[in-house]
Amino acid sequence: MPWMNVATRERLKFSFKELKVEADEKSVRVEIPKSRLLDFLKHLKEKEGYKHFIDFTCIDFPEHPHRFQGVYILYNPDENERVIVKSWAEGGTLPSLEKLWACARWAEREAYDMFGVVFEGHENLRRMFMWEGYPHFPLRKDFPLGGIPEVELPSLTELLEGRTEPPSHDYEVMHTKVATLEDLERTEKSRLRKKAQLVLNWGPLHPGTHGTIWFLFDLDGEKVLQSDVILGQLHRGMEKIAENIYYFQFLPYTDRMDYISAICNELSYVTAVEKLLGVEVPEKARYIRTMFAELQRINSHLLWLGTGALDLGALTVFLYAFREREKIMDIIEGNAGFRLTTAFLRIGGVHYDLAEGTLNVVKAFIKDFPNRLKEYHQLLTRNRIWLRRTKDIGVITKEDVFNYGLTGPVARGSGVAYDIRKLEPYAAYDEVDFDIPVGEVGDVYDRYLVRMEEMVQSLRIIEQCVAKLEKMPKSAPYINKDHPAVMPPKEDVFMALEDMVKSFRIVVHGENAPPGELYSSGENPRGELGFYIYSKGGSRPYRLRIRSGALYNLSIFPKLIEGGTIADAIALLGSIDPVVGETDR
Repeated sequence: MPWMNVATRERLKFSFKELKVEADEKSVRVEIPKSRLLDFLKHLKEKEGYKHFIDFTCIDFPEHPHRFQGVYILYNPDENERVIVKSWAEGGTLPSLEKLWACARWAEREAYDMFGVVFEGHENLRRMFMWEGYPHFPLRKDFPLGGIPEVELPSLTELLEGRTEPPSHDYEVMHTKVATLEDLERTEKSRLRKKAQLVLNWGPLHPGTHGTIWFLFDLDGEKVLQSDVILGQLHRGMEKIAENIYYFQFLPYTDRMDYISAICNELSYVTAVEKLLGVEVPEKARYIRTMFAELQRINSHLLWLGTGALDLGALTVFLYAFREREKIMDIIEGNAGFRLTTAFLRIGGVHYDLAEGTLNVVKAFIKDFPNRLKEYHQLLTRNRIWLRRTKDIGVITKEDVFNYGLTGPVARGSGVAYDIRKLEPYAAYDEVDFDIPVGEVGDVYDRYLVRMEEMVQSLRIIEQCVAKLEKMPKSAPYINKDHPAVMPPKEDVFMALEDMVKSFRIVVHGENAPPGELYSSGENPRGELGFYIYSKGGSRPYRLRIRSGALYNLSIFPKLIEGGTIADAIALLGSIDPVVGETDR
């Protein structure tokens, strides 16, 4: 995706004398003092067209006088340009942007939760993933990866038998304290300023939440007056882990974010790292990646369709969708060896060449699947109950899309044709033809229709990939093993001494990335999955930020459900389709 053009940069430098600009082939970064940050961002949004909020995070520089630097990523939909805006948190604070962009409320809460940066003017600055009263800030550099030893961790044997000497376990006996029941009760009470007598807890363990999400509803009868979303039940500190391991070692963690579309996660991540390392990907690998990413997209949309329909009482669709989903899982397993957490992609290509007969099986699937889509439409699209539960429910406007940083089918359902595959093509997306389906009203029904049509477009892409791969010789490379940062294939490691030495060097010492910073993203089934990488050089990223499309899409839920009913909450959440592994990370 293009970055802010030269003319705009010069115009901004003229208007804001304090502005510092850095530009290279990877990104455009501008730095503005905290005192001018609000004015500058307002100018970018209202005068320069950078109205789509993409992400915000912080970087911890303990040696710097101000320590924390805020990083904002914005998008101009008219010019198809991005920009990174940076500002130091002088005195450990930054101005809140929630009056400029609504989604800044969640982004700032996450930064406060992880770094301890305070946002002046934020109306409800609470913890995002950790519980209220948690004393630490996990993404600070002085917070150790293994946690802070505070509380004794006894074994089950010790608890049951009363034995403490000698220890009956071989793990650390001290760990960072975890939430108690009292902590959770305090967290719940702090989130809502009650307007009614009844507060309903929905989740974190409920089939309708599609994962471990905890919702609080303040009710007047069945009408929702206000709500809050409590995340963190699956928070695993992935960004912290990424800072402490090599780039290639983080790949399996991406599978465990959106575990419904692991290959799409991998593709977004390896694309970002390849840009940082300057790795060219062979043509065969690009088409294999694209084909499997689109199979994964259909797979994910089928799960959404089946479970969403089941939530509203349509059991048949659930059974039908899982029938086709199983076929895709078999194709993925036959090539990656795993059904869910595949770890199939590699920096520089893919782990394996296509298994024998894969293309024939894929061709059989894409020939049969259009008929199955017709069945789904016959069951739902004109079904009176389905229409009553989805039409004019949870309407999202185009302004909401930009204000809440919405992406994926949620944004496209509101008529915003924001699709990374078109705007910043990666893999082989610039070499295949497909359309971007968009909605008109922006309700639950439009988001349903968009996803249904996206499966049709995915079939088009897969068909073109198959045709291209059939023409390639079997000997065509599927990984760029000549690049010094790319791990050679296993079969080469076992047969060639130089490949064995290279593999050993990367495993032991890492990839040795150059200094630099970039933001790169991919189009996941749930929206834009982005990776902001700040590298000081070496084998580990200094900062790796994961931009979750599911998290930003979920941030609009409290607004959509306000004034609706509990029954609407089921349909609304299904149409947003979050996966908690990605929202929590």
